[in-house]
Amino acid sequence: MLDLYLQAQVAGIAFDPLVVLGYGVLVGIITGLLGVGGGTLVVPFLTLYLGLPIRLAIGTSLFQITGIAASGAYQHFKLGSSDLKLAAVLASSGALMAYVGAVVSRFIPADLLKGVFGVFVVIIAYKFMQTKKAPLKAAAVVPGPVSIPPPIQQQGLFSFLPINMITHYVPMDIHRQSRSGEYDINVPKMVLLGGGVGLFSGILGVGGGFLLVPGLVFLGIPIKVAVGTDLAQIVASSIVGASTYYSNGDVALTIGLLLMAGGVVGTVIGAKLNRKIPSATLRRLFGFIMIPLGLLMVKSALGY
Repeated sequence: MLDLYLQAQVAGIAFDPLVVLGYGVLVGIITGLLGVGGGTLVVPFLTLYLGLPIRLAIGTSLFQITGIAASGAYQHFKLGSSDLKLAAVLASSGALMAYVGAVVSRFIPADLLKGVFGVFVVIIAYKFMQTKKAPLKAAAVVPGPVSIPPPIQQQGLFSFLPINMITHYVPMDIHRQSRSGEYDINVPKMVLLGGGVGLFSGILGVGGGFLLVPGLVFLGIPIKVAVGTDLAQIVASSIVGASTYYSNGDVALTIGLLLMAGGVVGTVIGAKLNRKIPSATLRRLFGFIMIPLGLLMVKSALGY
């Protein structure tokens, strides 16, 4: 069995390159299928199986995510399940906050990072698995007189802001139509979602899909569009986060390149499966994969 040693990064840590490459293919399939798995699957693998320190694992994870996400985004774009306009809105705040998160992570204890990572994975996956009941039809209501509020620019302290001019060029709601259905993009909510996910992406070393995909679905985006769009915006935030970790020497390039190579192959398979599997099944798969991994990370953080 051929072993490689990361003497430049972590002396004495050996690994089988075929295992790492094969795991990259698996990660790529799950990433292309669900829009998650890059960091959520790779960080536990690097820390629990290979024994890499958490920050080196986070930096390596962010590095390999850039290639896998780019491949997955391209596959989904070809299949018509990626909204590049929505991805641009999310990336506008996500990339900046990913840098902030990468800087902040240097001041957080390693075990705390593991614990936070695991808890978030479990909570989000559980919520995402829950199917919503069909809303009840509301009783007919006789419309009454409608009071029209005064224009925003005439209200109080905000009278000096050219709100109408801003909303004219940057609409607050954008209606979109795709092969997966029609939906509306609320720009302020998407900017906040992108920024929050970018922050956690930088801190935890994940692409953010385990937070962003459920967040987009909760805001009314079809899950298949959410997966493809998530991968597109992950590219920008992961490049920023990975660059920050690399500048601090926290990226194992050999392992990262092997994972990336396998992942690129896997995303081609995963993206095609995404188009064939029903949305409800995708939600359940998300939870079944993420919850056990989150619990493993919490267990590791507690020293068990």
